[in-house]
Amino acid sequence: MAETVFRMFGPLLVGGLVALCFSGIVSMQAFRYFHMFSGDYMRVRATVSFIWILDITHSGLICASNWFYLIDHWGDSEILDHIPLSIALTIFITAAVTLTVHTFFIRRVLILSKKNWWLCAPLFVLAVLRFLSATTTTVLMIHLKHYSLLRLPQYTWVITFGLVMGSTLDILITTSLCLYLRSNRTGFSSMDYIIDTIMMYAINHGSLTCICTFISLLCWLAIPHSLAFLGAHFAISKLYANSFLATLNTRDTLRDRSQGSSDRGGTHQMPVIFPGSRMTYGRYTGQGQDPSTATKLEINVQKTIECEVNVDMEQQFDPIVHRQ
Repeated sequence: MAETVFRMFGPLLVGGLVALCFSGIVSMQAFRYFHMFSGDYMRVRATVSFIWILDITHSGLICASNWFYLIDHWGDSEILDHIPLSIALTIFITAAVTLTVHTFFIRRVLILSKKNWWLCAPLFVLAVLRFLSATTTTVLMIHLKHYSLLRLPQYTWVITFGLVMGSTLDILITTSLCLYLRSNRTGFSSMDYIIDTIMMYAINHGSLTCICTFISLLCWLAIPHSLAFLGAHFAISKLYANSFLATLNTRDTLRDRSQGSSDRGGTHQMPVIFPGSRMTYGRYTGQGQDPSTATKLEINVQKTIECEVNVDMEQQFDPIVHRQ
C-alpha cells in the first residue's frame, strides 16, 4: 500500500512543489512587466494580466489536488484511482496558457516572415488542435472520474495527441523564428548581436517547454501506473507563462545593450528601435512624439545613414529596422 501511494502521489507532490516555484517566478516577471512597461498597449497588458490570473488559479488547483490526495483522503485506498475536479481543471488551464503563448509566438513568426500565411496558418491550426485535445481530456476526466478508465485504448490517444502536438509546435515555432531572424541579419555588428541574442532566447524558451512536454508524454506512455505524467504536466503552463513574460521583459535589456555597443564605438553605431511601447521614440530620439507620427530618422556616424522606420501598430512586439 505504501509503495503504491508513493508511486502514485510522490511525483504529484514533487511536480506540484516545482510548479509552485515556477509560479513565483511568473509573479515576479509579471510585477516587473507592469512596473517597467506601463506605456504598453492595453491589449498587451490585458494578455499579461490574463496569463497571470490563469497561473495563480493553476497554482491553487495544484495545491487543492495535493490536499485532496495527501491530507483529506490519506490512507484511503479507494481514492487511488479517483480523478478530482481540480486535476481536470489544471489540464484545461494549461491548455489555455499554451494556446495564448503559442498564438503570441506564431504572430511573431507572421511578422518576421512578412505575413507568410502558408507557414503561420498551419501552425495556428496545430495550436487550436492541441487546445481542443486538452479540453477533450478535461471533459473525459470529469466524466470518467477514474484513471483506469482514462487509460482505455479509445481515450488514451487523446492525451497522447495533445502532448505530441505541444512538442511539435514548440520545435516548429522555434525553428521558424530562428530562420527568419537569421535572414534579417543586417551586417551591422550591434544589430547582429541583438538578433543573435533574440535567437538564443527563442531556442532556450522553446527547448525548455518542449523538453517538459516530452517528459510528460514519456511518463504517460512508459509509466502507466503512476501520476508522474501529471507531475511533469504541472510545470508546462509555468514554463510557457515564463517564456511569454521573459520575452516582453527583455526588450529594455536588448535596447540598452544596443545603445551600449553604440557608445563603445562599434563599427556601425546604430540604435535599435523596439516598438514595444508608446515611449520608445521619446526615449531614444529625445522627443515626446507618438511613434505613429515618426517617419524618418537620420543617424550620423562617419557617414550619413538614412533609415526609414516603419512602425506598425500590429508589429509592436518585434524590432524592425530597414537598412538602405
